[in-house]
Amino acid sequence: KPVRPASLCAAIERALFSSKKTEAAPRKPQNGEEQTLAARIPWRILLVDDNAINQKVAARILQQLGYRPDLAANGREALAALDKQPYDLVFMDIMMPEMDGYEATRLIREREKTATSLPRPRTLIVAMTAHALPSDRERCLAAGMDDYLAKPIRPNDVRGIIEKWAAQRAATVSAPPASTQGSPAIASAPAVSESIASALEPPVELSRLIDLTDGNAESLRELLEMFYRQTEQQLDQIENAVRAGNADEVRRLAHSGKGASATLGMAPLAAVLLQLEQLGKSGALTGAEPLCATARREYQTIRDFLSAHPLLTGTPPLPTSP
Repeated sequence: KPVRPASLCAAIERALFSSKKTEAAPRKPQNGEEQTLAARIPWRILLVDDNAINQKVAARILQQLGYRPDLAANGREALAALDKQPYDLVFMDIMMPEMDGYEATRLIREREKTATSLPRPRTLIVAMTAHALPSDRERCLAAGMDDYLAKPIRPNDVRGIIEKWAAQRAATVSAPPASTQGSPAIASAPAVSESIASALEPPVELSRLIDLTDGNAESLRELLEMFYRQTEQQLDQIENAVRAGNADEVRRLAHSGKGASATLGMAPLAAVLLQLEQLGKSGALTGAEPLCATARREYQTIRDFLSAHPLLTGTPPLPTSP
């Protein structure tokens, strides 16, 4: 005593984190079992996402499962990667520059129909997107995708997708096309709005950051530094786009920032960016400037929280936003 807000929040986080880790701890392999999923299901995986933070987090999850995914930042890069070698599974983001996930998937399926090489199993394509409406699922199916992961993706969701489709592939040599199988199963992953439990929640779900980095201080520091740099830049760009009246640019940037924030368990900031994204979609930016100011405050709250947290005292401080 005297109790300070940061200290109290840190104590609560430690207590909650301890119980969560106990509940969510993965089952340890028994004698004779493979140590990684990749050892049991040795697939070649391509990860396609234009958001650097989301890409890094998804790659880290796959690495935890024993995979070494190849990376692409948009649909064109994905097609180029597939030209070089076949992949068993492609995790495909939807909203990307140059070529989005829908168009890339259509072209992949067209190539498979006209391929003259030896026949091989259909490339599995799993959509990654923050949208989970029935219309979005139908559009994924229409484009030729096989399944769907709602962002922010989690290790158990990725494992479940791989195990599910490996079992189906093992059960039948020629699975029917995705368009005849009905709606794809949606892996269990909370949407941004569901993550916002109350106005009193901490600005960061620290247990998620620890899970994503296996508690490795260096990996955690690298991820946070990337988040700080990207978010600083995006907030500047959103404010400039608001001043210029460029609604589509506001939508694009806010969507990207929202995805990264949700991926890292920063629900309050993600919620504000979602509002900015919706304003951009509407084409009317009335009220956007106050939301930009709120986003700045939420971002600074995140930095203050992390810099004061006992589990992250080794994180080097970065310059504060002007």
